[in-house]
Amino acid sequence: MTKSPKYAHIDQKFVTALDQVIAVNTELGIKPNNDSSIGQIIYPSNRSIISSVRSKSKHIPHLALMNFANEFSVDMNYFYSEEHLLNYIPPTIKNVVVKGNNITGNHNTTIHAGKGQIKGINTAESGSKNTLVDTVEVNTMINNFISEMDKERITQFMTIVSQIQSDSRSSLKRMEEQFREKCKEVKAIRQSFVDDLANTRKELSETRGRLDEARIRENDVLRQMLNSKS
Repeated sequence: MTKSPKYAHIDQKFVTALDQVIAVNTELGIKPNNDSSIGQIIYPSNRSIISSVRSKSKHIPHLALMNFANEFSVDMNYFYSEEHLLNYIPPTIKNVVVKGNNITGNHNTTIHAGKGQIKGINTAESGSKNTLVDTVEVNTMINNFISEMDKERITQFMTIVSQIQSDSRSSLKRMEEQFREKCKEVKAIRQSFVDDLANTRKELSETRGRLDEARIRENDVLRQMLNSKS
């Protein structure tokens, strides 16, 4: 593999974009949502190319980069310029059908209901008495909402959602970092306590030894006094 800082930088930008696509698609319950399935789409001649890029044994081929950008609507300039930000907007889930605890739709979607609440979605099948669903995924609620928007408003809305998700991830990272720091502090306090306890035990042991020596000396003095009187 040709070693070049520029190629390595493009690889890193690709991995960052890839991880975001996987995270968003996994959260929405849509596919593709893993390295293998995405690799098959963007570079079918070598579906393990992503593993090779992650392990830094190969660079991402330009064709795979183009296919990735086309498949996930990522501006190619993002990979070559720091001025262009990644803004992955997942596809809108339409034609949602609810069956029991499963929600299905286009884009190869299967979501298990149970988070968030929404009422008033008409989900009746032919001959079914089920007309309302009380609990569905929050992300399905979002997709149902944006399916009623025009293209311009969808872009604006998803930009807001993307920013919220980005802020949420940043907040989570800060919380994780604070948690790690607190863990370090607790470990330091625990170690300090252990050290102090060890020192205290040592001091007690030394004090006990001195007391024993003092008693022995005291007994010797008393014995000498008794002997002298007798």
